[in-house]
Amino acid sequence: MKKLFALLFFGFYLMTVDAQIIRQQEGGGVFKADSTTFKNEVQIKLSGKTKYTDYKRISINNDTAVVDTTLTIAKDYKFNYLRKDNFELLPFANQGQTFNKLGYNFNNNSLFPTIGANAKHYNYYKIEDVYYYDVPTPTSEFMYRTGMEQGQVLDGFLTLNTSRQLNIFIAYKGLRSLGKYRNTLASHGNFRTSVNYHSKNNFYSLKAHYMSFDLLNNENGGLTEQSIAYFENNDPNYTDRGRLEVNFTDANNMFEGKRYFLDHNISLFSKENKTVKHNNEISDKFKAYNSTIKEIENLKKDTISNTLKSKISAPSKKPDATKKLPQKEKDTIAKTDIIRENQIVKNDSISQKIPLKQKDTIKLDSIRAIKIKKIDSLLIVVAGIKVDSSQFIATDKNANYGMKLGHTFMYETQHYRFRQAAVNPIFGEAYEKNIVDHTSYQKMNNEAYLQFEAPYVGVLRAKANYFNYNYHYNSILYLDAQTIPEKLKGNVIAVGADWKTNFGKLFLNADASSIISGDLTGNSIKGSVMFKKDSIYNFKGFAEITSKTADFNKLLYQSDYKDYNWQNNFKNEQIKNIGAEFSFKNWVSINASYNLIDNYTYFDENSQAAQANETLNYLKVTLSNSITFRKFTLDNTVMYQNVLSGESFFRVPKIVTRNTLYYSNYLFKGKPLYLQTGVTVKYFTEFNANAYNPLLSEFVLQNTQQIGNFPLLDFFANAQIQRTRLYLKVENFGASFTGRTYYSAPTYPYRDLTVRFGLVWTWFI
Repeated sequence: MKKLFALLFFGFYLMTVDAQIIRQQEGGGVFKADSTTFKNEVQIKLSGKTKYTDYKRISINNDTAVVDTTLTIAKDYKFNYLRKDNFELLPFANQGQTFNKLGYNFNNNSLFPTIGANAKHYNYYKIEDVYYYDVPTPTSEFMYRTGMEQGQVLDGFLTLNTSRQLNIFIAYKGLRSLGKYRNTLASHGNFRTSVNYHSKNNFYSLKAHYMSFDLLNNENGGLTEQSIAYFENNDPNYTDRGRLEVNFTDANNMFEGKRYFLDHNISLFSKENKTVKHNNEISDKFKAYNSTIKEIENLKKDTISNTLKSKISAPSKKPDATKKLPQKEKDTIAKTDIIRENQIVKNDSISQKIPLKQKDTIKLDSIRAIKIKKIDSLLIVVAGIKVDSSQFIATDKNANYGMKLGHTFMYETQHYRFRQAAVNPIFGEAYEKNIVDHTSYQKMNNEAYLQFEAPYVGVLRAKANYFNYNYHYNSILYLDAQTIPEKLKGNVIAVGADWKTNFGKLFLNADASSIISGDLTGNSIKGSVMFKKDSIYNFKGFAEITSKTADFNKLLYQSDYKDYNWQNNFKNEQIKNIGAEFSFKNWVSINASYNLIDNYTYFDENSQAAQANETLNYLKVTLSNSITFRKFTLDNTVMYQNVLSGESFFRVPKIVTRNTLYYSNYLFKGKPLYLQTGVTVKYFTEFNANAYNPLLSEFVLQNTQQIGNFPLLDFFANAQIQRTRLYLKVENFGASFTGRTYYSAPTYPYRDLTVRFGLVWTWFI
């Protein structure tokens, strides 16, 4: 697989080494900073109909985003091997190791249990993590980042449309990093490919993907007590961390598997909503006036009588936007010009505003009347007003009448393995001299759904699932007190419905599912409401009530170590949460959630699966804001957490904060380089963090050591040249003066001062 990926990389490099896209002048966005060219550059001109917004990335839920090549502080936070913002995570010393949690999220729970081994899931792609693309020209992106001693991470993809109907995507992420400490090698491979297809008449559509992954980590069990003393006392003989003794040097664990996924549907009938279509066409035509309107709004009141009148009456050099309008709409705009000129002359040069009567309206083809709106500085009709397209839309602008019959298929195999050459007393006695633990999990999900779509109603879907699972080992274990079976195998049937709609700027979403028969039980009700005021502010409220089975490794586990064999008959976890999200422009955002969980399952101080008798009562509030002064920006994120009940088995820090002060500016003549450089400080209060158990690949309770109360200082200097983003980071540069008490988990030190660099490079042909 690695050879295949290298071949694809080399071939595509030959295709694209000289190919560059000319920047789109009108929209900026993804090509905004693409301001340089080279003498030998091949200038490939795109069709006049092709824009940067045509390069689309689509989720399984049909949420669409543009392929983004800009450089922002959010991109710096995501420049790690997960490629996600890890604010709520605390990484271990080596890249590719696991993370300790500083915060928890109990939203969007699945009815069907997982294999467990949750410490191995950070680099695992779920169904919703695999994307589908639609691009007018072949597109690729490669991310490279140096490792922690003898290694690196490379994540790349190539996507292209063979036609407007079919897109093919292929990607591979490979990681290998030796690490500074003994026996911490990380070697990960993650291959994924997807297909996105729809017929010309949209009668049939399909999304499918295949994923294969293998995540291998050598495990050392943390530092010995003597090595911890050397580390904390900063003994000069052990600045080379490879000299420190670790608990074992002969163990490793691996999480691997494959997944096949297909989601396709056919249209039983479809009727285009002509009223909505016509309103949308009118809306699009009025958008052409927005650039002129912005200029008018920004003019000072004392220049209205002169400058404004000349601006409006002056002939435009641009093509007349009304040429393509129907005759009725041309007449309408002509009338507005007369009204506008008559009222502008009456305007006072100091503070008066043009009075407009509310009865003054303009009929658009007898479909809808639009009331004249007030602008703070002056009032103008239609051609002088910034028209909001939502005025023309009763419901979702894409809403038509239609019905679809669909089918979703998923089959996945997962394997978790732990190997150790010799028995270690840390885990207790064993049945065998060589430890070879192997857990297997196969699952298949078939879902049939019937989807109805209409204006005002939105999208309503009824669905039925048949889920088959087989979680198993290779033997039955007979003990004095009990017999531990070799598998949990069965099937379930679940039914449910989901609904999505919007009324103007109000968006509603609801989902309900319930298992009605089979070997598992569970049900879920989720709902959310969102109000979006353009780019000014957004508000979202959400709630969820879920009853679900615990992870399979808490119900059944077998190991060559005697203390790691159990079968439990736990009750379903009962999860209730409510929350809200609010954001105002790009200045501030607040995210709050309140969680109540009954029958919470966890691993206790002895690494045994346990279920709480007490209700977990957990509050989390996150506040983010950004303050800019000239070229400097202060970006702040603060999270407050409070465990009102259940602290005996659920531990989190009270405060987690991340503050970044950085400078950003274009450099050199012609602005060929955009620079962001600054310092990030991350801090969290002391708490009894969970300990890492490499045999289970889980975090377990411990009451002997607190970690936290130390700053993590990172210096960064990032730059963008065309569509290439360059990253340089000095991690934990305060290690020499903050004290050697920084840990990711008990006995696992956080990384020392480390210099890292890398890049993200996007190609468009």
